[in-house]
Amino acid sequence: MPLTVYQQQFRQRMKLAIRLRSDADRKARAYARLLASALTDAATAADMMDLLNQMYKVDVSLQTIFVKSLADRVSAKLLTEVLAESQPGEEVVLFNQVPDANGGQLLPGNAVFGERAAVKSNVMRTGFEID
Repeated sequence: MPLTVYQQQFRQRMKLAIRLRSDADRKARAYARLLASALTDAATAADMMDLLNQMYKVDVSLQTIFVKSLADRVSAKLLTEVLAESQPGEEVVLFNQVPDANGGQLLPGNAVFGERAAVKSNVMRTGFEID
């Protein structure tokens, strides 16, 4: 049985949403690994700076304000643990039956999906409604 336009719209929107979710997951994992590495490097640098401060009797800050703020909120260990809790693509995507509602008719366009939003026919370009 052929799909209604409503079902086709659902399928198209769902594919877009799944692709965006997958891309976001991939990016988040990559950035988390990079941030964990940067925080580890910052801790190594701080240890070196501390040793230099002690050896040469100087007082140079161990971290930049930005890195200190990051390190106060998240750690390389925590990021590594979160990354280890799951693997990319492990979320199972089960395609249930494609819903068929709205009499099989398209829903209005929605900007969330990159679609042109539906415009009332009685609204002029000025944005004022005409009665």
